Amino acid sequence: MPPYTTAPPSITPRRGITAGLPAYSWGSFPLSQQPARMYVTSVAVSANVATVGVKMVEGNVPAVGALATVTGTVAGGSPVNVTNVGITAISLNAQGVGTITYPATTGNLATTPDGGQVLFNPTDVGETTVVGKGLQFALDPAGGYGLTLVWLSTAATIALQLEGAVDDVDAQYAIIGTSQATLSGSVVAQVPNNVRFVRVNTTAFTGGPGTTWAKIYQSTSTGM
Repeated sequence: MPPYTTAPPSITPRRGITAGLPAYSWGSFPLSQQPARMYVTSVAVSANVATVGVKMVEGNVPAVGALATVTGTVAGGSPVNVTNVGITAISLNAQGVGTITYPATTGNLATTPDGGQVLFNPTDVGETTVVGKGLQFALDPAGGYGLTLVWLSTAATIALQLEGAVDDVDAQYAIIGTSQATLSGSVVAQVPNNVRFVRVNTTAFTGGPGTTWAKIYQSTSTGM
C-alpha cells in the first residue's frame, strides 16, 4: 500500500474501513490469486530440508515464502507432512512438474516415490520494511467499537504502533494502546470517542530490512 497520504482529500480521497474486512496500512492481500494444489510424486530429506517432487494441478504458482500444507505422504513415516510452512524454493517446468523445498527437522531420507498433495492458500503480502507512517483510513466518528491490529515482519526487530487522530493531520496522530515490539502478533484497542482516522506507524526496525504487513480490523459490533 502507499504510505501515509498527505495530499488533500479533494485530490486523494481517504479510504474508509469496512467493518469485518481488513484494511492494510502496510502490505496487501493478493485478491487475484487462487488457491494452488499440487500432487506429490516423490519426497526426500537432507540436512533438515525437505524436497518434494510435485505436479501442479490448479491455481496460481506460489512464490517463495508461500505457506504449504503437505498431507498424505507415507515414505519414511511421513516426515514431510507439514501445516503452513513457508517454502524456501520452487522450481516448475512448463507442464507444472518440479519440486518445492521447505524446512523439515527430521532424519535424512533418500528420494522416494510417494503420493499425497500440497495445498497453498493466498496469504498476506508484505512490503519492504521502512521507518514511516502507513496508509491512513477514515472511521465512523461515533466510536464505541474496537480495532484489532495484526502484523508480521521479517526484519530482525521492529517497533510499530496503532495511531488515531480526530482530523487527518500528521501532527495530531497519537498512539492508541501501547507500542508493539514483536515481529508478529495482534492487539485489540478501544477506539477513543471522536477519533476519525487511524494508521500504523513503524517507528524503528533493525536488520533485513525484510518485509512487513500490518492490517487493521474494525469490529462489527458497537459497544464492545
